[in-house]
Amino acid sequence: MLDQEAYNSPLPPQGKGDAAERALRSAIVHCVLAPGERLSEAELAREFGLGRGAVRAALARLQAAGFVSSTARSGWVVTPVSAAEIRELSAARRHLEPLLCSAVLDENDCARLRGLAEMHVALTHRQELGGDMVPTIRRCEREILECLSARLSMPIVAGWLTDLWDRSIRLVNFFEARGPSKLAPADRSRFVEALIEGRKADALSHLAAANAALETYLLDRFLESEAMVGTRNPRRAAEKEKPVDRRATKSPSGMRTIR
Repeated sequence: MLDQEAYNSPLPPQGKGDAAERALRSAIVHCVLAPGERLSEAELAREFGLGRGAVRAALARLQAAGFVSSTARSGWVVTPVSAAEIRELSAARRHLEPLLCSAVLDENDCARLRGLAEMHVALTHRQELGGDMVPTIRRCEREILECLSARLSMPIVAGWLTDLWDRSIRLVNFFEARGPSKLAPADRSRFVEALIEGRKADALSHLAAANAALETYLLDRFLESEAMVGTRNPRRAAEKEKPVDRRATKSPSGMRTIR
């Protein structure tokens, strides 16, 4: 049932929990497990043919990465979508992604990045012609970013970035599935060109613009979804719009009250 596509975890998984964590992470990122959905350790253990301990360990690592939460009463829950999470992810990316511009690249890295940049240009041009290439474009963008994070020699930071990118695309997937508005791809080819040519200021400017566009898209879609929820309850909306009668009256005790 769950998508088995693997996503890297910043924490070293142990034993059989590795496969469970990868599958669960992918299912959450792709919204197969929807935001706010409750998770049963017993059901997940049956799904993967694992012991409860392995599933619990996988969920604990996903909790540390921000994908799930747990409470004594509710158990495990997929992290709901919220404005607070959008702002947290945007702020964290603004602080950490500039480190990508300090990656030490050799000739092979530069050749690979150029190839990915050329592919990105070709794919985005096909998208402009109406082809549904968005998933492929995003995989190409992700490869560019991961190539750079792997050259930072900062495994902990690389793990944080992996979580930030996965959590961000989870939100994009969620909102794109709920409406027609899609997130436009960033021009990563110019970013790669600036990095290879040593124009660090231009590369940093690109990252800032891409993150601002992502944050704007997510917050706009979040506000739209909140507005839709409000209009689904006409009675509640009518109560909010109903004028308040503030004429003075007397209570049974003789005290003056305001209605």
